[in-house]
Parts: sequence; structure tokens; C-alpha cells
Amino acid sequence: MPAQEMLRVEVLFEGKKKVRVKRAKSLRVDKRPRVRKPASNQVLAQHLDMAVAIDAQSKSLEAQYRAISARYATANSITPGSPYVGGSQRSALSGNLRNYNELEMEAGMPLWLPGQRDAFEATVTTGIREVEQRFALRRLDVAGLLRDAWWNASRAARNVAVARTRVMTAHDIGRDMTRRVELGDAAQSDALLATNETLAAETELAQAEGAMKVARVNYMALTGGAPPEGTLESVRPATDIEDHPALRTPRAALVRAEAQLRLVDATPIASPDIGVFGRREYNNQYSTDPSQIVSNQRTDSTTIGVRIRIPLPTPGRNAPRRAEARAEMDRARAEYDRAKRVVTAEIKAARVMLAATRRAAEIANNRLSVADEQFELSRKSYRIGEVSAFDLYRVRQIQLEAQRMQANAAINVGVAISRLNQAFGYAP
Repeated sequence: MPAQEMLRVEVLFEGKKKVRVKRAKSLRVDKRPRVRKPASNQVLAQHLDMAVAIDAQSKSLEAQYRAISARYATANSITPGSPYVGGSQRSALSGNLRNYNELEMEAGMPLWLPGQRDAFEATVTTGIREVEQRFALRRLDVAGLLRDAWWNASRAARNVAVARTRVMTAHDIGRDMTRRVELGDAAQSDALLATNETLAAETELAQAEGAMKVARVNYMALTGGAPPEGTLESVRPATDIEDHPALRTPRAALVRAEAQLRLVDATPIASPDIGVFGRREYNNQYSTDPSQIVSNQRTDSTTIGVRIRIPLPTPGRNAPRRAEARAEMDRARAEYDRAKRVVTAEIKAARVMLAATRRAAEIANNRLSVADEQFELSRKSYRIGEVSAFDLYRVRQIQLEAQRMQANAAINVGVAISRLNQAFGYAP
């Protein structure tokens, strides 16, 4: 049986009158084999994996994770920066040393300060954990979008079921009125009234079906093609509030800020440099005395040495860095306190809403039962001429309103369950 047909049967069986069961049996039955629906909560997990896989922000967080992980290469290196090589060459063009030449080559690298490497590695580790928690929070956000889209589609499907019931009942009443008009037991105005109600019902059905298609398309856009079918989820047991993704994320940010402050304290100066160099010097000296034999008094020298450059700490460099690190810690701590208040309030509000929707659904079911009975009595009274067609349709409108209210109340219970799970931070 197609999904829409099944929904129609569900709405029809909300009442307890036998005549409603007979109408449900008159629906066309699809002979195709039934497809096993995923179990409760399994649908959400499957569709959430599909939605996260195509979510742009989730992909961005994955890229950030890879970028931060790449910083481990620096933490595992023997130097915090890049080694360097350099050289110079000098030649004297005039003066007593006009034939003097000098060639120098140098190689060096910056050095880790004491404790700096461990502090830097801690910032990488805490940064990765923060991204992981942000990814979990984004997964929860996607679950919220998925839940909203699911219940929008379910509400639209329920509206279609109610609209189809209205069309079916309108045709049923219309046939009775047409037969009574043909027999002379009713006026032609009753037949026109029935035709008007049938056209109104068919218009509502067309609009409801269009809205349902739009809602399904919106849901499938989130999941990458999976339709909103099956059972979404049931109420999950409450967990420790500290395990909520909305709290784990600012807590991880606070830990990362603390690691950054330790790195600032471990880096009071820029990295010192150490290098080794080699220098070769030579000078060709020729005698200019005519009385002497021309000879080259060449001088030659090769030197090897070490250079060290150590910057000095200054308040102008360190004070702003410490202030920024402490400001980030204060921000993360304030964000955690705010998130805890929000999460606690959301859980409390979701519990109150679930209790209210369940009570409303129970009342709506009772009202629908009363409206069903009232409508059947009005139909019997119309057949024996005790009430007019206008009175019959007025009672029919009461029943239709009760059906809509019952369908909305049932959806509202599901919405409240999803919002409570969302408030708990549940994202399978």
C-alpha cells in the first residue's frame, strides 16, 4: 500500500465507528511487495550520515581538522622554523688590498626554547579536539534541520490524508444527495451544495499534495535523495548535560585557549638562531720595487666559526600576546556558561512541550470520536428528513476540523519528541 494510502487509513481508523472501517476497506490496495521500514532511530542515523556527508560546513570542519593535524610536522621537527643557508663574496677593487678576496658560506636554524615544543604540541592536540567537538555540534545542528524537514513532510502527508478523506466523504454525500434530488426528496440546491463541497475538497487536496511534494523535495535535498519514510525516533533517555555537544565545544575551546597561554609563556622571545660558517680569504701581493724580482707574496686564510643570535624579551612584544590569550580564555569560559544556561532551559522547555502536546493529542482524539458520532447521527437524520443539507454540512465541517486538529496534534507529539532529543544533544 503506498505511503499516502497508509496515512489515509491511519486517519480513518482514529475514530471508533464501524462505518469508517468500511470506508478504509474500500481503498485501492497496492499488490506490490512491502518494503521493510528501518527501525525507530535507525532512519535518523542513516539519513543523518547522508546529510552530514554532503553538508558544506561539515566538509569545512574536516578540512580544518586536516590543516591543524599538519602542524604536528612542526611539533615533531628539531627546529621550530626552517633551516637556512647563506653566503657572501667580497673583492677589493683599490687600495693596498686591491687584490683581496673573501668567500663565506653559512648554514643555521632556529632553536626551540625550553618547554616551547611541548607547549606547541599541546596547542595542536587541543586544537584538533576543539574541531572534533565543533564537528559533533554541527552534526547536531544538521540533525535539527533534518528533524524539522521530516516533520514538515509528515505534516504535509497528514494534511493530504485528511484532504483525501474529505474528498471521499464529499463524493459519498454527493451521491446520496443526487439520488434524493432525482427521487424528488430534496431540492436542486442540495445537489449544488454537494457539488460545491466536492470542488472545495478537491481543491484542498490538490493544494495539499503540492505542499507535500515540496516538503519531500526539501527533505531529500538535505539527505541527498533519501525520502522521509519510516519512523524517525522515539524519546531518548536523558544523559549527563556535560556531555552535550553545545557544552563540549566551548569547553574544548577553553582548553585550547589555556594551551595557547602556556605557549605564550614558554615563548618570551623569538626563537634564537644558531649557525656555522666557513670563510676563505686570500690576497695576491706583487712587489712594485723595480730592483726586486717580481714575485707574488700571496696571503691565504681559512676560518670556521659559529654564530648565535638571541633576541631579547620586551613588554611591547609579550604583553599583547598574553592579553590576547587571556581574553580568549575569558571568552571561552563565558561562552560555556551561556551555553549551559541555554541547554538547561531548552531541555526544560522541551519536556513541558512534550507533556502539553501529549495531553492535546489525547483531547483531539476524544474530540474526533465525538465529531464522528455526531456526523453519523446527522447523516441518518438527513436521510429521514429531520435536518437540512446546510445542517449536515455544518456538522461535517465540525468533523473535518476535528480531523485536522487530531492530525496536527499527532504530528505535534512527534515534533515535541524530536525537539526533546535535540535538546538532549542526541545526534546518532
